[in-house]
Amino acid sequence: MTSAPVPGTKHGMAQQTDQSDHVGHLRALLRENPTLFRDYPDLLEELELAPGEEASVVALEHARNRRLERRLGELKSELEKLVETARENDRLARQLHRLTVELLGCDDGHELVHALLEGVRQNFRVEAVGLRMAREWFAPNLDERFLAPQLWVQKRFVASSKVILGPPEDPEGVTGLYGETGEAVRSQALVPLRDGTQLFGLLGLGSSEADRYTSGMGTAYLERLAELAEALLARYARD
Repeated sequence: MTSAPVPGTKHGMAQQTDQSDHVGHLRALLRENPTLFRDYPDLLEELELAPGEEASVVALEHARNRRLERRLGELKSELEKLVETARENDRLARQLHRLTVELLGCDDGHELVHALLEGVRQNFRVEAVGLRMAREWFAPNLDERFLAPQLWVQKRFVASSKVILGPPEDPEGVTGLYGETGEAVRSQALVPLRDGTQLFGLLGLGSSEADRYTSGMGTAYLERLAELAEALLARYARD
């Protein structure tokens, strides 16, 4: 007596491969003969369909059209998202350029810090913006309210060089960075400010929306913002 092949054995795998080959041959046959069911309507009688489904050329055509309509709807939704992303990127590019011009016109460090924070709040549309610079680097050239010990900055920024996106995991750090506005922060972007490889500051963008900043999102404009802030703030570092 011959036993049936067991799935996972060589015979079982051969059956699965053969079935896959059959499906591939069928696809190729239908591509080469798109009018097959119309030319041989008797084939429809041999199709196995779900209860209530009708085996006819008209029914198959309707099913195909419904599938195409669904796919068209999916593509339309994807296109709308791409267009919206392109518009947002264009807006950010223009706003970042405007902010750059404004910051270049600042006369001193105090004016620069306030213009930077307000510009980030408006252009990136966030509820909270925080800036902390290493006191050892910038006192007394910058406003004391925006200074903190360098160890504090390093402790709050654990990554080596990248922007950190996601929910705040350090309540004390959120309060120290954003002040009273930090209570509403549910997601944030932490941007390191460096002079070469040396970390001298931290810029934070906080949002009340939990999904505003999530891991895996693009950070190109935040990185450009960091380069701008680094270059301008470094002017006020002590020798």
